[in-house]
Amino acid sequence: MPISPAFLRSAFALTASIVVTTTLTGCLSGSGGGSSEPAADPLLRTTTSGELRGVEQESYRQYLGIPYAAAPVGELRFAAPQSAESWSGVRDADSYGSDCPQAGVTTDAAEDCLYLNVFTPKSEGPHPVMVWIHGGAFIFGSGAGTYVPPRLVNEDVVVVTVNYRLGKLGFTAHPGLTAEQNASGSYGIMDQQQALQWVRDNIEEFGGDAGNVTLFGESAGGLSVLSHLVSPASADLFDKAIVQSGAYSQAQTAMATAETTGVGFAAALGCTAATPAEEVECMRTRTVAEILAVPAGSITPTLRPDVLPASVGASLASGNFNDVPVLMGSNTEEWSYFLASRGEANPITAANYQAAISGTFGPLTPLIVAQYPPAAFGDDYAALVTAVGTDGVFACNASVQADRIAANGTQPLYVYEFADRDALSPGPIAPSWLTLGATHASEIQYIFGSDESFAGRGATAEQVALANTMTAAWANFATSGNPSGNGFTWVDYGDSAGGLMSFETPAVRPIARATFRTNHRCGFWAP
Repeated sequence: MPISPAFLRSAFALTASIVVTTTLTGCLSGSGGGSSEPAADPLLRTTTSGELRGVEQESYRQYLGIPYAAAPVGELRFAAPQSAESWSGVRDADSYGSDCPQAGVTTDAAEDCLYLNVFTPKSEGPHPVMVWIHGGAFIFGSGAGTYVPPRLVNEDVVVVTVNYRLGKLGFTAHPGLTAEQNASGSYGIMDQQQALQWVRDNIEEFGGDAGNVTLFGESAGGLSVLSHLVSPASADLFDKAIVQSGAYSQAQTAMATAETTGVGFAAALGCTAATPAEEVECMRTRTVAEILAVPAGSITPTLRPDVLPASVGASLASGNFNDVPVLMGSNTEEWSYFLASRGEANPITAANYQAAISGTFGPLTPLIVAQYPPAAFGDDYAALVTAVGTDGVFACNASVQADRIAANGTQPLYVYEFADRDALSPGPIAPSWLTLGATHASEIQYIFGSDESFAGRGATAEQVALANTMTAAWANFATSGNPSGNGFTWVDYGDSAGGLMSFETPAVRPIARATFRTNHRCGFWAP
């Protein structure tokens, strides 16, 4: 049976007390001069892999760049994550580990990227734990830098942010890999499970409650949370789930389809060989730059019996999921985020708006155009296409998944819509022809960061108040499974009086499920 870090610290403390007692006895008996033990280092922590020293911040402590798995290199490329290697001495946890390979991160050294970061209150625990899974379409992003959570930590929550393998390195399936491992693909999802296991084994050392872990994430991170909600391998690794803009229409990939894609990927790497095993051996010799030079395409988790035996939608519809309290939602103008990349010179107009719709929805375009008359949007064609993408990809899928959870789960479900239409841009700069509104990812800044940094970016007093309300709700949910508190009441979606909470300024308000469905034309998208 493995020895827990808490046991090790207890043993160290007991040893220290024996030393102190022996020394004191010697002093009292006149056998020596006075002595005293040095004060314990408040930044020192003992994990299953070794000792760490963190960094003191004004209101919290942080431990950065902690390896939670072995470097996924050599034979561990395109394989399940393995336990982190141990180290001797004290490791300085004062800088982030490498981001996982992605555009702009192309060195071979970057493949050693399975690190996490812990942010913890200075007060004594145990505190509820929140584990953040970043978004980025499974091809970019990291758990470092952007997601510094003093607002959450100041609510007496321990926050963990995680890197996981991305793109082809994180999600490639191949017949040779399947023969080698009995299944293949979804390694990025398995990395997340390995990180959750690290949290279970170690978080008490950081003041966290290993029996009260909330998994939360946005976009691809939110879809990851849904994947863990339906994964039998994730059972008992978390106790609550928060899904931010993660219930979108991207389906998981069947193993046979993913393997076919993997064979094409091997060929693109010049790894066509006599046997599937030889192709895999060749793929493991290619550099990170060579792998990233092959277009990633659309990346989704692979259905595999040990990780994802069925799709998220099918599992929720059948009631075959990990039944924990869930908080989930979407934003009112999700799709404007994706239109912003068109730039100033390529606006959405009467002449091209149908082509813009067709690029996402193909043959459904004539039916969609009939449902979204330009006059209903004041002939603002960018707003029209924003509504189409938001409704068809995000909002109505979120409604369907929420209804499935409510119908088949026994635990509380809380649903929101983020609707601050003056939200600060989360990244893209809007061209003059586009209003971002409450765009994709714009709610993240209302949870992470600090009041000072948020206001410093130009947030109004009402927006700071909204951020504090949302942060407290997320922290309350992580603590007790109920986001209500301090005069704020959020009704369970499954109750007869239930509905959604609209996070907007000047005041947060509840909205009915029927109103949400009407606003997003879900009778068309999800009748």
